[in-house]
Amino acid sequence: MKAHLKEVEKALARHPQRVSTHNPEAYIGGGQSKLRYLGLKTPNLHATQKAGFSFSSKEDSREVARVWNYIWHNSDCFEVMSLALGWFELLAKNKKRKHELKEHWPLLSAWCERIDNWAHSDSLSGLYARILEQDPRLVYPTLQKWNSSKNPWLRRLSIVSLLYYSAQRERVLPFKKIVALVEPQVDFEHYYVQKGVGWTLRESGNVYPEETYAFLEKNITRISAHAFSAATEKLTKPKKDRLKKLRARDLL
Repeated sequence: MKAHLKEVEKALARHPQRVSTHNPEAYIGGGQSKLRYLGLKTPNLHATQKAGFSFSSKEDSREVARVWNYIWHNSDCFEVMSLALGWFELLAKNKKRKHELKEHWPLLSAWCERIDNWAHSDSLSGLYARILEQDPRLVYPTLQKWNSSKNPWLRRLSIVSLLYYSAQRERVLPFKKIVALVEPQVDFEHYYVQKGVGWTLRESGNVYPEETYAFLEKNITRISAHAFSAATEKLTKPKKDRLKKLRARDLL
């Protein structure tokens, strides 16, 4: 397994380092991530993923998954870990093999332990949302557990994974189950959790517009500025203006 990790590191090392226009440690990690950031552009990562590795040709996807699992838990590099997520994302998008993703839930559910940046958090939420869609009874109890964690990244995963992007969902949970996990986070003061609250309410509004709007009205003074901005960005101007007036009046 160590050899496979080194193989992936060498493949990424072939690309020019620090080609991003932004500081990834600050932009992606919020200045708190413990990972190394090479600063590679997304096309570089995609090209590396597409080229494949010596272990990519294994017929049994479980064997390949075990390699990526080792890499995820033992790498200290953001881009290396991103490739691990990328392999599962490709599996999820494969129409003939997407059902296999559920088989990897025991493995993937433990990946949350290494999340310390929004990019990995969001990619993992996308995978969790797909598995949740396939089997809510398998995934939802774990999201409930994370929902009260002291770890803010687990709290973010517990809500963003409910829908991720609603347009990608063929089936969604009832509104009551969604709001049951969102509501406890409204008062949790952490920037990325609040962004997650806004994101999830925005996507919930695409599926349950009336129920979500009513929730926003009811909690208008509790919702943070960061969450409010994200939650209302797709509302019509009249509805958004009405909420802004309610918010301004009640916060006086």
